[in-house]
Amino acid sequence: MARSDAPARAFSRLRYRPVARRDVPECFELLPPWLGMNQQQIADAMQVWDTLVDEPSLYSGLIEDLALPVGKRIQAWGVTLIVPQTLVRRLALDDQPQAFMTRRIYSALRDGSFKPMTDREIGVENARGELTMMILHFSQRDHDISQPYVQDVITMANDTFRVFHDGFNLRAVYYETGEINDRVAVASGFIRRQYSNPEIFQTLPREHQPAFFGLTREQARNLLPGSPARNCFQNQPPLFTFSASQRRLLWFALFDDSDDALMPLLDVSVHGLKKLWRGIYERIEDRMPEFFGDSTGGDEGKRGPEKRRQVLAYVRQRPEELRPWSSTD
Repeated sequence: MARSDAPARAFSRLRYRPVARRDVPECFELLPPWLGMNQQQIADAMQVWDTLVDEPSLYSGLIEDLALPVGKRIQAWGVTLIVPQTLVRRLALDDQPQAFMTRRIYSALRDGSFKPMTDREIGVENARGELTMMILHFSQRDHDISQPYVQDVITMANDTFRVFHDGFNLRAVYYETGEINDRVAVASGFIRRQYSNPEIFQTLPREHQPAFFGLTREQARNLLPGSPARNCFQNQPPLFTFSASQRRLLWFALFDDSDDALMPLLDVSVHGLKKLWRGIYERIEDRMPEFFGDSTGGDEGKRGPEKRRQVLAYVRQRPEELRPWSSTD
């Protein structure tokens, strides 16, 4: 295998977070070759991302190394889309789909023949246990898993997967990746699935060959908990059923809960942010009066930050509170 250009392990400062619009050009440097996209298709996909990044059906995370120069920090990028049953059938995800599904999804988003699901639609399918995720792609700057730095990135990728995928009431997760990532996909708990047209890429070099993996709820039930893919099928209904704006605040606060960081992400003022937090606290106290206990004390200046700390600690352990849930009962 070719010599790795990965940075020295001792100087890495890895962290993960959601992709922001400003990250898209650097992320696209990692766009994997197994997608089979030409330059025009890549340019079209970048235009799609200008609006896709704010869609509630998109969960996209990156791993960056803060020890590296700006513009070269992103070491891995993953993109997951919650897809409706109409698209599941259209792509034959439950059976043997044609290869290069991700390329076709980007094309459909570009021409408008496929519309991302709304928060309400996601909530309904989540409550019914009918939710399907499609991991469009995951890629790294370096794939030499013999290198300690690359192993660090993969270890963090497992943590990232948990934060971005746990807490949903899933029926299936499908994953189009590359043959070069097959060992990582299997180790993550995914089961290899077959394409209906494997002959079209068998002459391609391995780094350009796509591979299809997945896991259904039925398959997950027969596996011991432990792998990231298996664990994302563990779920329970949310207790608080926060509003979409409250869930969005809690989601971003997991990665940086400072007001200065949150206000521009949510496009709210200081007053608007305080109102959102107050609404969260009131909803919690209404559903679980004993949640905050006596630890917040009587000092108003200390009570808010302490409540925030407790809420974020809770939703880290109960990610279903961050996910849409719209019961039809």
